Amino acid sequence: MPLQLPPPPPPPSGSVLALLAALSNHDPTNRDTHALALRARDDALSGSPAGYTDLCANLSRALACHDPRTVPREDLRRFHDSDPAMFARCAGWAVADPADGADEASGGMAHWNALRQLAGLLLKNALVSPPLPRDVPTDRLGRVLPGHARRMALDGPGAAAEIQRALYTCLASSEVGIRNAASSCISSCCVVADGHPETMAAFSVSNWADLVPFLLQCVQFGAGGGGGGGAEAPGDGRVEEQAAIGSLQTLRKLLEDIPHRLINESPGTSFHDLVPALLACLTSRTEPIRREALSCLNCLVEPMPGSLASNVDGYLAGLSGLAGDPSPRIRCLVCRGIVTLLGDRPEYLQPHVGPVSEFMLKSTADADPDVALEACEFWLTFASLGDEEEVMYMMETVLGLLPRLIPRLLENMVYPPERIEELLESNRQDERDGAERAQDLRPVFHKSKMKGGDDDSDDESDDDDEFDDDNQWTLRKCSAASLDTLAGMYGGGEHVLPHLLPPLGQCLESPDQWRREAAILALGAVSEGCGPHLAEHMPRLHPFLLGQLTAPDSLPQVRCIAAWTLGRYSSWAVGQVGAPGGDPALVARVVEAFAGRMGDANRRVQVAVTSSLGVFADAARELLVPYLGGLYKVIVHALDTYGTRSRLVLLDAMGVIAECVGQAVGRDGLPAMYVPRMLRMWNDLATADPFDRSLLPLMECLGSHAVYIGLNFQPWALETFEMAMSTIEACMIMIAHDEDDLDDVDDEMTDPIICAIDLTDGL
Repeated sequence: MPLQLPPPPPPPSGSVLALLAALSNHDPTNRDTHALALRARDDALSGSPAGYTDLCANLSRALACHDPRTVPREDLRRFHDSDPAMFARCAGWAVADPADGADEASGGMAHWNALRQLAGLLLKNALVSPPLPRDVPTDRLGRVLPGHARRMALDGPGAAAEIQRALYTCLASSEVGIRNAASSCISSCCVVADGHPETMAAFSVSNWADLVPFLLQCVQFGAGGGGGGGAEAPGDGRVEEQAAIGSLQTLRKLLEDIPHRLINESPGTSFHDLVPALLACLTSRTEPIRREALSCLNCLVEPMPGSLASNVDGYLAGLSGLAGDPSPRIRCLVCRGIVTLLGDRPEYLQPHVGPVSEFMLKSTADADPDVALEACEFWLTFASLGDEEEVMYMMETVLGLLPRLIPRLLENMVYPPERIEELLESNRQDERDGAERAQDLRPVFHKSKMKGGDDDSDDESDDDDEFDDDNQWTLRKCSAASLDTLAGMYGGGEHVLPHLLPPLGQCLESPDQWRREAAILALGAVSEGCGPHLAEHMPRLHPFLLGQLTAPDSLPQVRCIAAWTLGRYSSWAVGQVGAPGGDPALVARVVEAFAGRMGDANRRVQVAVTSSLGVFADAARELLVPYLGGLYKVIVHALDTYGTRSRLVLLDAMGVIAECVGQAVGRDGLPAMYVPRMLRMWNDLATADPFDRSLLPLMECLGSHAVYIGLNFQPWALETFEMAMSTIEACMIMIAHDEDDLDDVDDEMTDPIICAIDLTDGL
């Protein structure tokens, strides 16, 4: 029996085709046509419920119209008259002599399908975000009056059913873009429907009764591999495969966004049969079917419906069967499924922990970095679990893998060749212009502890910035985090260090700076878990780290990671000052190394060193006092030369230093060294823009220093007070000018006022 698809809907009207043509025309010389089309679309959607319904229905018909030759001639003529050039590209071949050849038709179909995809996007937006009626009453600020906020809805019970049937036919389209558009429209409508019952009730999972049965039918045909016909291409044996892919994509999106609603509100029989159908798809010869089916099953692990719980052995067998799949994307999903089971349902993995752990170790070394990253998540997730009985049982198994796992994690911390090329080019660019990129200007705020507020922030929250030069989660970062958590789980010394030290020593002695950089990262990663057990090695390792930081020929990345690792071992260095046989001059050497590198021309090194200086100051505290004079000279120079990002981190570090050494920042003429410079910076920034986000950490830092300087701050107290009042006044004037309704003022606009008030409180 062939797949049962709904009959194709009627063709779209010529006016909608003309509208789509105008909206897709981005010719810069003809912007008026595009603007008129946008206005026509908005007028049609907001004019009346009938107009809204008609346009939505015609957009669904356009999305489902696989061939312009099915459109009546008079509608094609209207399309032609509205934009002859666009008509010639999209549908000219449909009315041309067939003898002109298939190539022209093929090119025309590409433009026609692009028009269909645009119709799908417009349909989705119109359904999930229906407009207000055009004549809705508003107040003087343009806000809808109470009781008039009802948005447009489809007119009549049959309108939603027609659109749904059209979307069904599109899921079986031979065009990937059309399937994606229909899938996105269905899933978006289901996700949004419960929040808008007055306009989208027909699209909620509970009311869209035939949605899951239809998707199940398509999935079952995809699993069975049967042939048959379809609405878009009768007699084409690939329709079942295409329908299965489109349906699986839709299910995957629904399970990603609303898994519990789909499980609880779908017809019970259909959903119960869905899991076996998905499991059957895992053996399909078609890679997209295997991939999408596995994605759906992975999404079901966390909610764990009864249908999956009763078939969990089949799911595990499916994961095992796909473990050697030639597709890296499927191997990624296999690893992701195992990690999800480990994190949410470890009891199902416990009987198989041996072979599963061996597979994940092998996959952690996969040639594809995405597969290796997904597999590496296994170790991070495992080491982050609690003390459940299953975890304690698995610890013994993983313990036996540590001799092979730890060297692999270290190897994964080495930058890959393509990333090395990018970093080298970035280094060269920094040497040329030193310009800061937008992503480097993330704000950094010093959080004062002066008023007894809770400070639960993790002082290692920026550690990932030192693992890499961007915010992307990578195999390198995951490997470092996994090593860190494994060292904590196993106590470091007895189980981790014996397997880490030999490869670590080889990398530290390597002439390849990138391998040394990875080894320094590993050394920093295990500082908490292995710190006490590394104490006997630190007299050799610590000077090595200082040398890597200060070496004139070291890579910026090596200097960055050396600074970060030195910060991680701050407590050990401080402890050497008073320890028997320790080094009383070690604090001085660390401060000298940090101060010397604060003048580095590379902005990444500036950020890393300055951040680590704050960490070291928190550990050294009063031991830092003898070196404040020289340190603040470097800080003042850095305030003049640093770019925005580096200066923000520097201000944060200054606040930490003030809190750690207390009143010492106000003695020996130190305030005269840095307070006037900070006030000048404040004046310059506030004059240019009183809402400049750089003002916030500057005022926080100045407030922290003012509290500890005490009466010695008197020479600058009046100027500081006047600056604070000036900043508050400037912000209030701009807020009053720009905001008609003070209830709608953005919090960011009031932040400078709050900081200025806090500063006067500190005074």
